[in-house]
Amino acid sequence: MDIQKVPVSHGWLWIKHGYRLILRSPLQALSLATVVAMGLFLAMLVPLGGALLAVMIMPVLMAGYMRVCRSLEYNEKVEPGNIFAGFKIRTAQLASLGGMLLLGILVVSMVTAALGGSALNAILETYSKEQDINALAEALLAPGSGVQLSLMVGLGLLFVLMLAMQFAPMLVFFDNQKPFEALKLSMRASIRNIVPFSVYSLIMQVIAFALSVVPMGLGWIILLPIGLTSMYVGYRDIFSETKTTESVKAVE
Repeated sequence: MDIQKVPVSHGWLWIKHGYRLILRSPLQALSLATVVAMGLFLAMLVPLGGALLAVMIMPVLMAGYMRVCRSLEYNEKVEPGNIFAGFKIRTAQLASLGGMLLLGILVVSMVTAALGGSALNAILETYSKEQDINALAEALLAPGSGVQLSLMVGLGLLFVLMLAMQFAPMLVFFDNQKPFEALKLSMRASIRNIVPFSVYSLIMQVIAFALSVVPMGLGWIILLPIGLTSMYVGYRDIFSETKTTESVKAVE
């Protein structure tokens, strides 16, 4: 597949056009994003491995919301069943992505633990007894704690993993790419567009901070669909010969 290199300004355009996609059918866009969040939350409640299950099905649920985005882009009627499209089409491949994500997290954890050594183990054991998140943060960031390097390496590896997963569910679902190939394509696309991607990430962080002050956590109900729709627009922009300003111009 061809990977487009887009201008820096497109980092903002992904968010702008993602928001305008939401405005085409706000009720469906918001409610179906909530279904994704609830699906992950309910998966985590499953005894003995709920967190693992949530990671496994995350690409499947994301693919369903991307199907919703496709309907919004082409002015199709958004069917509630679209959110479950990932459970109907290429489910095994999408679940495989979840398994690869799980494996990646495990590798990152092992590398971080190995680099952190006994100092990191001692800090984590203290936290397991006291359950004080503030004390944990202070201990991890304290000068001379000996774990800063392990944390930096761990965060770096997680960032690489995030880049690989960024567009992978869409590449599997829409383009029928094999899971590992989708991860490689997503990584190449993200690195090639690292500057607009950095702009996008920075703006999303600002939006997240602004919405975090909304009472009763209602801001997160808006943040999730913006994040998902903008991710879809980024995918369409980078992996399509039609640029963002053209492919979503009907939203203007």
